[in-house]
Amino acid sequence: MLGLITLLLLLVIILIVILVYFYIHRKLSRFSSTFFGTSDFFEGLAKQKQEFESEPKTPFGMESLLLPELMSDFPFMNVEEIKRLAEENILLYFESISTRSIQNFGNISGKLKEEIMEGIHKAEKNNTSISDIDIHKTVLNSYTKYNGICTIVFQTTLGYQFGFRDSLSHIEDRINTEFIYVYDDTKTSAQDLISLKCPNCGAPIKGLKHKICPYCEAGLIDLAPRTLKFNNLVRK
Repeated sequence: MLGLITLLLLLVIILIVILVYFYIHRKLSRFSSTFFGTSDFFEGLAKQKQEFESEPKTPFGMESLLLPELMSDFPFMNVEEIKRLAEENILLYFESISTRSIQNFGNISGKLKEEIMEGIHKAEKNNTSISDIDIHKTVLNSYTKYNGICTIVFQTTLGYQFGFRDSLSHIEDRINTEFIYVYDDTKTSAQDLISLKCPNCGAPIKGLKHKICPYCEAGLIDLAPRTLKFNNLVRK
């Protein structure tokens, strides 16, 4: 008798689970049909994700607030020139992924170079492709100073084709590029970030507080843009 009761309870539980499943499935189908245009909820989510990725993005920046502060601290910096450098480095990054060979980025951190190499190996393994890169806009995203290091981050919006060679999808994206500038090497122990040399005689220069090379007396004011190190690249 006890065994029969146990069996009946088990059947009731199974029946309740089935009814709940069909109830939830029906609700999800209605929701998906209303908001996604398909009765398959997961197909609707995938469609929504694809539509979101293909919509143009707006860059997030605080240029109107940060630019006056940056120019007050470092009046010799040409922000528009650094923006172009950020965009060029993004194009070099995608070219590195596409050609499976790291390009000449110039002054780049060792950490970022390793990350780009990892991206190349991953793309080669998965046989992915990137093409038709179209950069829309670049804005100043953040600016900080700490322990003798100035960190400048730009955000760039762009579109490109991504996927397998026979199946590419259009992606609209945001990418942050980070540049490091060591303005006082006496306050930092990050020696890998310090690579200042006189462009005239090649002598090492300790920071840009010196406007004249102590060895050959050449002017150093134009050295500033060359000391920027490309330190990071992140999708946002």
